[in-house]
Order: sequence, then C-alpha cells, then structure tokens
Amino acid sequence: MMGEQVLLILIDNIIAGIAAFLAIVVWVKTRDISWIFIILSAIGFYVSVVYKTLMLFGIVVSNIVVDMIFNYIPIVLIIVALTLKAIKNMKR
Repeated sequence: MMGEQVLLILIDNIIAGIAAFLAIVVWVKTRDISWIFIILSAIGFYVSVVYKTLMLFGIVVSNIVVDMIFNYIPIVLIIVALTLKAIKNMKR
C-alpha cells in the first residue's frame, strides 16, 4: 500500500516537474495575460505536488488552510485565465 502511494507521488512529481519546466520556458516569450495565468497554474500545481510529497514523508504537518490553498490555487488560476481569454475574445 505505501509502495503504491510512493510510486504515485513519484509519477506526480515527474509530470508536474515537466509541466513546471515547460511553463517557465514558455513564460519567457509570453505577453498574453491569460497565458501567464495558465503558466502560474502549472507552477502552482507543481508546488502543490511538492507540498503533498513533503506531507507524505512527514516533513511538514498538514494544515487545513494551507491544504485548501495548495489544492485550489491552480484551478482558480485556470478559471481566471479562461475568463480573461473569454473576455478578450468577446471584444473582437
């Protein structure tokens, strides 16, 4: 059971790390505000995965407020990005 959980968190870390790396690469050339929020969401997701990893290994103690922030910030950033993109597309 614990081995499966460690394997899943390892896969999460690898995938989130790749997404965060690519987000940083794209950020350098991005001028569109909606894309910046998507990039911040990818980075926020990576931070969330790292936080969950640290909790799994007992390095940090779970806190409901921090848990909620790390769980919901990436999706809130995506909502902001999509809203900004929709507003921008309606003006055309």
